[in-house]
Amino acid sequence: MRRFFSADPKLVFLLGLTVFGAFAWLTRHPDSEVVRQAESWPVVGPLASRFKAAYSWPTRDSRASRDWDKVEDAIGQERVVVDWVFPDRVKARSQVWLEPGARVQVSPEAGSEVLVTIESLGNYSLVERHGDWFHIRRYSADQGVLDGWTWLPGYEAPTAERLQRPDPVLPMESMPPDTARARRARSLMEERGVETSCEPYTFLTEGLDPHSLEYHCVVASSLEEIYRERFGLNPIGEPAEAIFLFGSQDAYREFVSDDEAIRAEGAGHASPSRGDVALYSEDLPREEVASTLIHELTHLINRRALGPALPPWLEEGLADDLAESRLDESGRLIPGELGGYSQASGAGIRHFGGVVSASRLIKALDGSGLPDLSELVQMGSEEFHSAQRESLLYALSSFWIRFLLSDAPGADPEGFRAFLEAVAAGELLTPDLLARSLDADEAELDASFETWLRFQAAPLPQAIAFDR
Repeated sequence: MRRFFSADPKLVFLLGLTVFGAFAWLTRHPDSEVVRQAESWPVVGPLASRFKAAYSWPTRDSRASRDWDKVEDAIGQERVVVDWVFPDRVKARSQVWLEPGARVQVSPEAGSEVLVTIESLGNYSLVERHGDWFHIRRYSADQGVLDGWTWLPGYEAPTAERLQRPDPVLPMESMPPDTARARRARSLMEERGVETSCEPYTFLTEGLDPHSLEYHCVVASSLEEIYRERFGLNPIGEPAEAIFLFGSQDAYREFVSDDEAIRAEGAGHASPSRGDVALYSEDLPREEVASTLIHELTHLINRRALGPALPPWLEEGLADDLAESRLDESGRLIPGELGGYSQASGAGIRHFGGVVSASRLIKALDGSGLPDLSELVQMGSEEFHSAQRESLLYALSSFWIRFLLSDAPGADPEGFRAFLEAVAAGELLTPDLLARSLDADEAELDASFETWLRFQAAPLPQAIAFDR
């Protein structure tokens, strides 16, 4: 009977370990002398060449055909060295930190389109680098994928102390409208819409008669002056955004459908970082459209006067304080006076404006009650925008601001404007900043507000037919 060779298991294990270790070493040293000699051997030569090609890092010669092999720097730098990042060679990409105000652009050129201006310190994946130009990429659930270039001369990673220090909320300049969004808005309007210069904004609209168009232009043009007088703030820079006023609700919903963060059932939306406001006019009285326009434009001005990422009570409260004020026949806003109007139709009567919000607040006050001021200012975005209470909290925020700026007993206009000035200056927005600015007992302040609120209710305006 023939006997097969039987090897010692320990010897087999050691031999396998040696082969595995040698292979692992060669994959990290594909240009070694052993591999170069093996390329000249018969039979195994082609295998060795393929092994070397597979595990070698790309050389500058192999990348010579890349467009960005050498780049002219935007500020006159003649040539730059390209640092390449190979994500398939490492478990994670290198990271680069972007400070607030950094601009992410389409390409590594000074004049290329700006995709977004960074609003808070954050880290981004580094795809490649060309001198002071960094190709970065980052995904977020609310904004999707950001992929572009940013110019960071003399870049150094932030220190641990810097990473632990929260960024102040500071005003940011306006953004011009994104050209792709403007084209998309036009494509959804009849005859590609009508563009009107409505200083300081560009107005793109459809289906408005000349009288209504003039009315809305007065609303938009006079708002910043009223904002300055009402809140005592001076927005930085100049407005540069566009207003997209759709005649059709369906067209508006189609326009905002590409952004899951925007609720299509709303009447309008502001995109300060993308330079536009969008809203519609279908089946709404002229005054309601103007109110929505004021609310959304106030968000744009807030960015330039106070900064982005404001707490929701402040962001929405300022916007609704102006939006629910009275408008005169010319479209001029009268802050401090509640607005109200009704529309009669075959389906019944629809009421709009500040007097409706006042009635809603008093009803809640007499029922389950209202959050006090300290609770309101500490609410996060998720709690504030919950479907069950959002409209009530919008109204509550605006009426607190309306109260604090009034001459009612317990109000403190100077204290509230001092609070706004502190926010604009970048003071840390802690929950007690407002309380310190007002210098008032919280319980007494809440009681004064509730008393004042009960006097804000007024009979709902008589239903009339609006010319549109």
